[in-house]
Amino acid sequence: MEGIIPEFCDFDCPQADFPPAETAGLCRTMSAVWCRRLKELTNKNAPCEWRKRQQKQPPGGKSKAGKTNKRTKRRS
Repeated sequence: MEGIIPEFCDFDCPQADFPPAETAGLCRTMSAVWCRRLKELTNKNAPCEWRKRQQKQPPGGKSKAGKTNKRTKRRS
């Protein structure tokens, strides 16, 4: 069981981890949290980025990000 994902990003989240030392500095005074679910740094105390992305995703579960609509391509 992975636990409940909180509304705001913090180290209370079961998916949160300390960022790598080379990105956060050795003093560990971070404003970022490593999200294991997203596999990237997220802003600490900001609304959960994973939840935000889940809300934007179309019902099929796959995002159309990065795809080009062939009808809108310019012809040279």
